[in-house]
Amino acid sequence: MKKNTTIKNSIISFILLLAVTLPRFNGNQIIVKQVSYDAKYFESYIHYFRGEPLTQPLRPASNWRMLTPFVASWLPFSPATSINLLNLFFLMAALFVFYKTLAHLNIQTSKIWQSLWLFILSFPTFYYSCISYVEPGVIFFISMGIYAVLKENIWLFYVSVLLGLLVKETIVLLFPFSLTYYWVKQQKKIVLYHMFAFILIVFEYILIRKLAPVSEGVSADVFWKASFNSVQTNLYRIHTWLSFILSFGLVGFLFVKSLLHHPLTEIKTNSLVLASIAGILGAMLLYLISYFTTIADGRIIWQSYFFLLIIINQKKQEV
Repeated sequence: MKKNTTIKNSIISFILLLAVTLPRFNGNQIIVKQVSYDAKYFESYIHYFRGEPLTQPLRPASNWRMLTPFVASWLPFSPATSINLLNLFFLMAALFVFYKTLAHLNIQTSKIWQSLWLFILSFPTFYYSCISYVEPGVIFFISMGIYAVLKENIWLFYVSVLLGLLVKETIVLLFPFSLTYYWVKQQKKIVLYHMFAFILIVFEYILIRKLAPVSEGVSADVFWKASFNSVQTNLYRIHTWLSFILSFGLVGFLFVKSLLHHPLTEIKTNSLVLASIAGILGAMLLYLISYFTTIADGRIIWQSYFFLLIIINQKKQEV
């Protein structure tokens, strides 16, 4: 009976994921009239890995985020279709790993499926999954990193962050989560291991910036700089506000509601709740930085969803 329920819910989840993501597949403009600005650069990167003429110059920061375009370049489809099929695979894999994570935490099976459906039936899953961006890949590696932390698998954590950085630098969200989790549990030796991993990821990031291919005439030393113009643009840009509000959405509301039901004394001693809060605060910090340096949107909120969902599932139980 349990096996049949698992199969049925897996099929439902797959159908829901397709129903939510396919309307925007390859940046389809039928429902939403909003062109994805960076999509053309990631698609051009796929041409580069295939040895084909570029359609757009290779430039920072898209050229640092090489793993998804590289893997997509091996698929026998157009660049857009290849990267978005890969994104669907990353999302399915991330949901599978998160299912295993919640099962490891002894969360009730019905609650696990509800959590997966909350993720799937969300604005960012609809809006950002299949528009030739790379967020689904980093979400997968974040799910792997969370699972590795809870299983105390150091090597899996290392692999998750080192490969995740090749997808996108926001994999750094794993560090406030992991360091807080092990610090509260007073596992100082593992904290040192994870600090070592952080040093590795800094060196890897430097190497990626130095060695990533860049088109002739394009500066490789570009970095985001805080400016009043960015703040002004985001303040008056309706899409900035809408993307944040809609991405926070129902998952964010349930997170706040759940957090308010936890007594402060319990939060202080619950390693998993504190670690998840640390991951969420890390995402909020990155969002704030983007507000001052570039065009801010809800993608970073999406990447913190698993932290939000972990707290939603914590019913006054000590971990």
